[in-house]
Amino acid sequence: MSAAEHLEQAQTHLTAGRLNEAIAAARQALSEDPENMEALLLSARIVRRSGNVEAAAELYAAILEHHPDSAEAEAGMGACCGLLGLYSDAEASLRRAIALKPDYFEAWSFLAEALVEQGKTTEAMGCFERSLSIQPYNPTALSKYLFHTVFDPRYDAARIASLNRDWGGKIAATVEPLDLHVGGDGPLRIGYLSDEFYERVTARFMAPVLAHHDRTRFHVTGYARNTYRDSTTETLEALTDRWRDLSGLDDRAAAEAIRADEIDILVLCTSYRAETRTVLAFKPAPIQVCYSNLVSTTGLPTVDYLITEEATDPAGSDALYTEKLVRLSNRNIYQPPEASPEPSPPPCLANGYVTFASFNNLGKVTPAVVVLWSRILQALPESKLAMKSVNRLADAGARQYFLNQFAAHGIEPERIDLLTGDSDLQAHLSRYRSVDIALDPFPCNGGTTSCEALWMGVPVVTMAGETFMGRQGSNYLGKLGLHDLIASTKDDYVAAAVRLASNTTRLQTLRDTLRQEVKARLFDPASHVAELETTYMEMARRQRDGERPGPFRVQGDRVLA
Repeated sequence: MSAAEHLEQAQTHLTAGRLNEAIAAARQALSEDPENMEALLLSARIVRRSGNVEAAAELYAAILEHHPDSAEAEAGMGACCGLLGLYSDAEASLRRAIALKPDYFEAWSFLAEALVEQGKTTEAMGCFERSLSIQPYNPTALSKYLFHTVFDPRYDAARIASLNRDWGGKIAATVEPLDLHVGGDGPLRIGYLSDEFYERVTARFMAPVLAHHDRTRFHVTGYARNTYRDSTTETLEALTDRWRDLSGLDDRAAAEAIRADEIDILVLCTSYRAETRTVLAFKPAPIQVCYSNLVSTTGLPTVDYLITEEATDPAGSDALYTEKLVRLSNRNIYQPPEASPEPSPPPCLANGYVTFASFNNLGKVTPAVVVLWSRILQALPESKLAMKSVNRLADAGARQYFLNQFAAHGIEPERIDLLTGDSDLQAHLSRYRSVDIALDPFPCNGGTTSCEALWMGVPVVTMAGETFMGRQGSNYLGKLGLHDLIASTKDDYVAAAVRLASNTTRLQTLRDTLRQEVKARLFDPASHVAELETTYMEMARRQRDGERPGPFRVQGDRVLA
């Protein structure tokens, strides 16, 4: 077999996700032709896809040593640097790749990702759009582009919905739905689908749901598409009646496996990335639901319902969704770790100044957010701001980018504490012991981040927006009765933060009482799952009676119009 034939075989295996076979075929090609540039690049790409990023970076470096004008090698090196958290290095490599090959759509998308990770979201969106203008609907860019639109204030709710609908319509037109089954007797068969059934945000919201399901009325299957397994995966698996590992299957094969189980209701638990939604385009279950870790509509005509609540999707929001909205009284619940550290007294009592903080994704901290945070710091000259975002602030470029932004508004570098990542969730939560007030970004609020801050007794100041993600903060604070911390204008936001910072007695009271309030009003899995089960039964009844999906509300065990 010639080198070209081995290469073709390697590419076929890579496309199908058979990485071991792909790398073996690529090595065969190199044994036939050691200097074959296409084989060298493909080998590095396969190694990168396998997760051995350091080894892939070494391969790309070796290629660039002999072929410094290879746009493909520069782009591959940039992708590796991004995966290693070296975002400014990634940006430099990807800019070189684009200079060498301006129409390299993958390099434009990788550059966008590197920029987002440094907080340069506005510039990143232009790079995503450039990638999509060169290669429309390319999956490298499209899924991440749709996700990050909710970070950028230039994208309003209607535009975000339109972009997702456009994607969903294109996907639906390319697939042939499976034959549907008719539900039988016995417990209602619920399937929960996710590619994040391990120690990630999704698991923190799904574990209490699985634990509280009534197994006399519901049979629960977990469908895991994640290749990585950990102790959290094992915990989730133990909480289900049946567990299916779909990690090695493409979208259609995964849909066929779900269809074979004759699931009555398929629930997608992670839809914030468009690529995770595609299985539902095949309609493997008669009733399909979007739930939990979402940011907007799926855009898919095959998804029947989306579970939300009035606070995040008030009257008039229905037009922004292809799904019919089901509004619960409390849309979801978060499970903090059992060994959570206890809240401490507010540090301002000992420090003599207030410490604000944001531990959100850096991509949410747009220049408009920095302007308001700077105004707050200017109004309280002794105050400080701590920022943390996994390991992103370990990158020198990201650190300098934010310090420069604050400096442009008169805030000295010593007042900004840029923190790197923590070893585990307990260490992350312990960081809140040195924080007085959390500042919510906008237009994309914190979700899990706000839950964690409130759990640790740290109040959150938020700006209410017009999207689902822009109303997360007002949803949580409204349930806790902290309405004065919900701003509707920029001036209100600054005023709320300054007013709270000036009231140390209230900060102490909140530190002492917030955790119990959060337990009672936000993290109540029994009542949430009871409403969720009422929702599922109503969906099944409508389907059984031949009714088309339509919006409804659930309050306790009551279904309301």
